[in-house]
Amino acid sequence: MREEAAQNKRAGWRLPVILLCAATALWGLGWSAWCIATEGVGVLGVNNAVPWGWDIVNFVFWIGLGHAGTLISAVLLITGKRWRGEIARHAELLTLCAVCTAAVFPLIHVGRAWMLWQVSPVPTASGVWPNLGSALMWDAAAISSYLLLSLLFWLVSMWGEQGPESLRPLWGRCCLLLAGLLTPLVVTVHSVVGCDFALTQRWHEPIIPPYFVCGALLSGLAAVQLIALCRRCSSEVVSKLSQLILGLSGAMGLCYGLELLRKPNHWGTDYALLLLLNVLLPGLLLMPPRLRSCRPLAAAVSMGILLGMWLEREHIIIARSIAETAGSYSPTEVDFAMLAGSAGLFFALFLSISSRMPEEKLYPPDYAAAPCSARPELWAGGGALLGAGACVLWATCTQWADTVGELGSRPHGWSYWWPAIFVSALLGAGIAVFLHFLHYYRRS
Repeated sequence: MREEAAQNKRAGWRLPVILLCAATALWGLGWSAWCIATEGVGVLGVNNAVPWGWDIVNFVFWIGLGHAGTLISAVLLITGKRWRGEIARHAELLTLCAVCTAAVFPLIHVGRAWMLWQVSPVPTASGVWPNLGSALMWDAAAISSYLLLSLLFWLVSMWGEQGPESLRPLWGRCCLLLAGLLTPLVVTVHSVVGCDFALTQRWHEPIIPPYFVCGALLSGLAAVQLIALCRRCSSEVVSKLSQLILGLSGAMGLCYGLELLRKPNHWGTDYALLLLLNVLLPGLLLMPPRLRSCRPLAAAVSMGILLGMWLEREHIIIARSIAETAGSYSPTEVDFAMLAGSAGLFFALFLSISSRMPEEKLYPPDYAAAPCSARPELWAGGGALLGAGACVLWATCTQWADTVGELGSRPHGWSYWWPAIFVSALLGAGIAVFLHFLHYYRRS
């Protein structure tokens, strides 16, 4: 009776909150999209000194937040951490909602969204194919693959538990295979996001990919910690997540230290705030083992990290541009509306789906070792070859084409194509594993 009363109480406040978040998203993103489509991107705070404003800051922040689902559900599944079951499904849902929220910003930033077809892999009006050696192309391919594979992993993990007992060995193997495919994407996605910004201030510096990956994982783990606290997960889960946050916070401190060692003139109020929120406070508050499971303390640290990581993205994209060009930047009401609308969209999606999502009760590796007549590994290998082959064929047939003759000096060749080929192989393998599982699931 008490559990039913608690569920009814939660359901009572959930619907008004969802409606409020949906209204905020409709106002913030809908009104902003209308302003940009009718008046142009000049309604944003962007200018010659800062060509990328808050919308790209928000895009990178939400993409980083989406790394948590893969970290919890894939990496911890492979390493055999049973405590992940309490938070795995919600972490996977966090990934899907965060990436969907991030996808809104490129659509709005385009301005004329009905011309978005020009970024598709077909010849554009100028006669030039999209350059597969560009970090922007790698970014689009990696994020799209990451979203699709995360969705398939989420569906397989839920469907397998609801299926018959005879399907469990195949389900366990497919979960492990998809987890193995998703793990490289954790590194790939935000590494190529970092490459997008490498050209602006720190070209050819090898610290950029790990810098972005560590920051993304830290913000994602902070969000998962808040979800665990809201769901009142066990103290063990809170403590384990605090340990992971502490480790990644130390990695971020190392990245900050190496960067300041190379360029001491970057030190200022911005860096002091980043060190305080992302390194010092987590280290001081979570270092004692007896404090790692303290729920109010963990909540305060996680919220501080989320704020700090948003400020870090703002520092990289805006503050660095201002320092290099001696310019200025002021966000407009459209920028604030887009920030509020993105938060509203994320919470509306997450709250509306999480209430109907079944809890994880089974542990896939327990069933993966059982005898199974199906061979998902062969399907994964075949899918990887097909995915990589399709990308190579497309690149071979198109990347030489430059009918207007203006891009003769653009980077091209196999050394610039391998990130897209690698992502295509992972995507092909993941789709093949899902189709193999779906075939047996429908038969059973």
